Amino acid sequence: MPQTSWCNTRLACVLLALLCSPALTTQAADSEQARGSLSEFELNVTPSEEDLVYVEPVPASGAKGFVITGVGEYSYLDEQGRYFVDVLERDQAYLGVRITTPAGQPIVGAMPSIDLQGSSTLELSELTSAEDGVIRFRVVGGQMGLDTVTASIGETSIKFMINVISLRAAGFPELKSVEGSVGWSELMQARIEYQDFSMVATFPQSVQERSGKQVKINGFMLPLEPQLKQKRFLLTSNPPSCFFHIPGGPAGSIEVFAQEGIEASWDPILVEGRFEPQATSETGVVYQLYEARLVDQ
Repeated sequence: MPQTSWCNTRLACVLLALLCSPALTTQAADSEQARGSLSEFELNVTPSEEDLVYVEPVPASGAKGFVITGVGEYSYLDEQGRYFVDVLERDQAYLGVRITTPAGQPIVGAMPSIDLQGSSTLELSELTSAEDGVIRFRVVGGQMGLDTVTASIGETSIKFMINVISLRAAGFPELKSVEGSVGWSELMQARIEYQDFSMVATFPQSVQERSGKQVKINGFMLPLEPQLKQKRFLLTSNPPSCFFHIPGGPAGSIEVFAQEGIEASWDPILVEGRFEPQATSETGVVYQLYEARLVDQ
């Protein structure tokens, strides 16, 4: 993706964040003028409350046959009817499968087999299907290439083709290898579990041993403050393109605190500071770096 397209995407996400603020959405919802600005197509594809019909789910133990379909944010079908998902290396894609009866009723409590072949990583957040028949999972892109995720239950199955794209192929700057620094491949080995409103992280031994020590980390800056010099920002494994989707998920970003501030940059930066992994977190961050400073590369 060209640099200009990336910048435009980030700007669009900032505008979206402003438009989604409670004050603006409340005003829009209460305004007949706002509804009148929708096209006929938009009105037709937005279901009213009367159009929404609750379908009673069927327990998996009582289901007579299974139908499995794919669910994904950015998945698409190729000419052969296969589900394809494009993802950058070290970035994430949220996917899922919906399990229903042949008559279309959602099946609750189904336990499909979900397997990944390739260099990417599969993370299951649920083990059984919910009342809507959906079981969700996440894939973190590995090395450039074509990986597959296969979900099967009973005699039916479905495949997702995970098209992993390198930063270089997408037109982004690549992270340089820096001697003595902590690599993202190491950090992203952390296993994340979601419990109510918090996350519990299990870190590999090599990451635990660095807790409280000075480390160097190479990454991309996602600014969190309105000024040029950032005293608090996220360092991410991939170029950030949206404030609502952090590249690589919780283990693919680090919350950085810099007392002197570090100037915002589109290019990769190398920072050094005191590394503090967070075993439990309610903020979506499992790594923090304190007293950070910029290091020349």
